[in-house]
Order: sequence, then structure tokens, then C-alpha cells
Amino acid sequence: MKSLVVLYQNDDREKVEQQIVPLLKDHQVQAVVLEDEQLPELSADSLVITWLSDRALKRLMNDERTASWQWGLLPHPDMGQAKLGFGIANKIEQALEDILSPQEASTIDLMYCNDKLVFNSVVIGDTYTLKPARMPEDSWLMRLRRFARLLPNLSELTLKPFRLVTKKEKVIDTAALGIVVVEHGKNSPLTRRVLDNTSLSDGKLNALVLAPRSVFDLLYFLFSSVFLPSTSNSKLPDFIGYIKTESLTLTGSSQKPIKYSLDGISHGAEELTLYIKPQSARLFMGRHVKTESDEQPSDKETVRLQNLPVGEAKTVLVSYPMPWIHHASSDEFRDLFQNLRENARPSETYLTLMVLSTLLATFGLFASSAPVIIGAMILAPLMTPIISLAMGLLRQEEKMIKECLRTLAVGIGLSVLCAMILAMLTPLQTINPEIGARLKPTLLDLGVAVISGIAGAYANARTEVAKSLAGVAIAVALVPPLAVTGIGLGWLDWSVFSGAALLFLTNLAGIVLAAVITFLALGYSPFKRAKQGLMLSLVMVAFVSVPLALGFRQMVIEHNIVRMLNGWQVEEVELRDVNVSLGDPVRIRTRLASPAPLQEEQLDGIKLAIEQRIDRKVQLEAVVALVR
Repeated sequence: MKSLVVLYQNDDREKVEQQIVPLLKDHQVQAVVLEDEQLPELSADSLVITWLSDRALKRLMNDERTASWQWGLLPHPDMGQAKLGFGIANKIEQALEDILSPQEASTIDLMYCNDKLVFNSVVIGDTYTLKPARMPEDSWLMRLRRFARLLPNLSELTLKPFRLVTKKEKVIDTAALGIVVVEHGKNSPLTRRVLDNTSLSDGKLNALVLAPRSVFDLLYFLFSSVFLPSTSNSKLPDFIGYIKTESLTLTGSSQKPIKYSLDGISHGAEELTLYIKPQSARLFMGRHVKTESDEQPSDKETVRLQNLPVGEAKTVLVSYPMPWIHHASSDEFRDLFQNLRENARPSETYLTLMVLSTLLATFGLFASSAPVIIGAMILAPLMTPIISLAMGLLRQEEKMIKECLRTLAVGIGLSVLCAMILAMLTPLQTINPEIGARLKPTLLDLGVAVISGIAGAYANARTEVAKSLAGVAIAVALVPPLAVTGIGLGWLDWSVFSGAALLFLTNLAGIVLAAVITFLALGYSPFKRAKQGLMLSLVMVAFVSVPLALGFRQMVIEHNIVRMLNGWQVEEVELRDVNVSLGDPVRIRTRLASPAPLQEEQLDGIKLAIEQRIDRKVQLEAVVALVR
């Protein structure tokens, strides 16, 4: 049997004697009351089971005379931080089971902040943003309430400057919304999601530096932390830096002390020094935390801060409230601008792909093959000079604008010419569904172009989503309208030519306007400089919107007529598969489902009933289907 001591304060005497001591009836138990200013006289290597608050426990563990004790912690109501930090079970019976197990006590490190013992975590800055992750026992309602409490005043958040120096004198000057420092990954709700391979015996502390560039970045992080399971996001977000070291010195702005929370208690200091005292205590660990790390002990530090703001980006972020959308840094702008400038030139690859994509699209249109047309959309390179044109208009770069216009003119001319020649050589002059679908653009097509322009600009600005450009190309479909335009010229058919040309101009204007606005929102130009290019883009869209609005109005009228007639019955005759073409008169093609053959007088009566129902003159084309 183990000989052990139960240590408690006088206020808890009844609880200990009636509920805890009876659970230890198979052991030699000494119940000792802890006095405020006195340390009990216990033998070396005593197994001390405590029923104490965090405050009392810290006083004991800081005393050198207790260094040889073996600690077993019970979940006292006021021991919340130690319970989290050491993984203590919520129930007394479970905690005792862990303490009285056959295993030996673990020798663990202890973390200190400005010489104060830390059981759980040190949180610097806006602490509420660093504690959103759910606990396993939280209900969905609790998570939702926590998330709602995080939302107010998000638009007023500002990053603060920090200077961090590691044990090996690695200096980091950055800006952050907050920093959380823990000894191991299970210490806090935030680190629980991303630091699995850490322990209480690796001689290192772990610091996470939260530096979102935008409110949307932070909102996504908060949402995923509250609602998604911890296993769904084991990778650190790009805007969180990670430091693993033996000690860390942290200073902030010289004007104000650093506000921080040590185990949930608020403090302030001009400088923080956090460090690890290795092999400082022997403790029977709880079931919710591991003592050993999967990695071999090493003196190597880990510093992952590639995406934290430095230099000019740091200065901007600490000077103004956090933007809603991530604004480009000078390095990001330089890389993107150089890439778009290269895309503006009419290279050999560009011209070759224009010819191949146009020929592919034209054959697909004649064959009425959607897969072939989609292949041509992916192959087409027109999206890149259009996005470059948007950047040129935004920044008022005349040379870039001229280069883009020349590239577009060459590509468009080459595409229309190839399609026209192929149309003249092909003995087909029928407007099939694929060709006809590109002859009546409406405001819906402008909407598609606008969304595609936003996606295209964003994908170019963010290298991590550049793989989405193929999807953008499919959505906006630039080459097929050009191919139909060339087919119209080859057929000398003005309606085919004008309809397809209008669709292409719609795509062009919508993409340019949306890309200009997207780049502006992402911070690639001040509004004053972008104003002229933005106005020019709006004029282009306004110019094409007039015929598009007329086309949309016609489509709505046709849809309403179809809705009124499809399935409608006239004297036991049902109208099915109604197709409407506006004109004077309105042309209606339909299938009449009748139980008996129809006479000419009956057809005239149906036509008259249709005219009365839609209040328009009608030209009726009907196929009679007998229903038996």
C-alpha cells in the first residue's frame, strides 16, 4: 500500500474527510491542513495529493523545499488552470485512479513568466481572439454564443508592434494581434488544435503569434476554431507564426506597457521574460495530456514566421485598423505586377494557343459538342492579358495598357479570322443549340463575367489559388463567342455576328471592371490613382448594359409566357414543351396532347384562347400528340 498525504485548506476539511479520504481506505493516509504561512513537515519523496486552488498550489510548487515531493492533483473547483495545464480529470475518482496507477511519477518542466509560475498559458494582446477553440464538452449552443461574443468591434482591431528574442538570440520584429505562450499543445484551446507533438518534458516553450492581415482571415479562423473539430485543422494558418525555444523575451511599444494574461489573471509589464525550468517537479500526470514527445530531445529552436508582417507591412498594419480584405505588401505587388506585365506581351505561346483554342472551339460549335468547347475554353489564353489590362487601368500604366490592347487586338483578330476561314470551308450553315446559345446575351452573362473577373483577379493575386484559373476560364468562355463571331462573318450573317460580338464585349467589359475593383480592394492601388481607370471600366460596362438589359427583359417576357402556357389545358387539350420567340406576332411552338384528333376549328379556338391568355397576337406552330 502507498503511504500518502492529502493536503488541503481548512475551508475544505469537510469535503476531504467525507468524500476524498474514504476513497483512499486501502492506503495509509495522512490528512494535513495547509496553513497560509507555514509549510507542512513532510518526508522527502512524499506522495502529496492536493485538494488546493491554483493560487495555493503555485505557492507550494514555488518553494524549494517541495522539490522532492511527488505531486498528485485532484480537481479542486478553484484549480482550473492547473487542471488544464496538467490534464487532470474532471472527476475525483478518475484523478485518483491516475495518481494511484502503477506508473512512476513523471519528471516535468515548469514554465515561468517574469519569475511567476505558469500552469496553463500566457496570452499577450487581445486575449479574446486567442481563446475561441471549443472544449470537448462544449455544446453547440455554447460554441455559438462564444463565437457571437467575438464579433463586435472586429473592424476596429489594430495589430501591435512586438520585438521577440529567443534563447539563441534570434530577433523578430513584427506586428501581431496577440501572442499565446504555452508549455505544451494541450494547454490552451488555440494550441490544442495545432500543436500535437509537444510535451511537458522537452525543455521548450511554444509561442504562437497571431497576425491576420484582414478581418476575413480572422473571421475564418474564429469560425473554424469554434465549430470545426480539432482534427480538421492541424495545420497552422498562414498568418500564425510559431516559435519553440527554451526562453523568450518580448517587448512592445515604448509608450505603453504590455497587457497580458497569466493563467487568466491580467497583468501589465514593459518587458516579458518567459523561460523553462527543466526537470523541476515530479507529478502524476492526468489522462488528458502526454508527458513525452514523439521527437528526440534537441537544442534546436523552431522559428516559423515566414508570413508575419515585417518592414513596410508591419508599419502599415500598426498604423491603421485591420482591413476587411488582405492588402498586398510591396513584395506581393512587385511580384504580381511583374507577372502581369509579362502576360501583357503577345508571345509565340499566346498566339499559338489562340489559334489552337479557336479551331478547337469552332469544330466543337459545328459538332454541337459541349466537351470539345470546354476544352477550348481551358486552352484559351485570353484571360491573362485582360487581367493585365485591368491592372494597367487601375495603376494608370500607359505602357502596360497599350501592350495589353495590342495583345488583345492581335489575339481577337487572329481568332475571328481562323473561325471565319473555317466557316467558309465547312459546308454547314445551321444554327445548332451551341451556336444559338451565344447569340442572345443578357444581364445574366454580364453577371457571370463580373464574378469570373473577381475570381480571375483574386487567383492571380493569390498564388495559392492560381490553380482555380482553369475554372475561371470555363466559367467566362471567352473564345467560343469569338469563334461564333467569325462563323457569322464566314456566313455573312449579321445576326450571328452581332449577337456573338456583343457577348464577347460583355465578357471583356465585365471582367475588366470586376478585376479593377478586386485589385483595388486588395490594396494594389490607392483610390485616387485608380479613379480614372475605374470610371473608364464603368463606362464600358454601361455601354454594353443597354442591349443586355433589353435582351434580359425579352428573356423574362418569354419565360413568363412559357410559365403561363406550359401545362395549361384548353378543352381537354394540354399544351406541353412550349417554346416562345418574341416578335409581332409572338411565335409559339408547342406540343398539343389531345385524347382525339383535332379539327382546324379546334386549332383556331386554341390559338384564340392563347392570345387571350397572354394578351398578344400569336403565330402558333403545333404538333398534335394523341393520348389514349
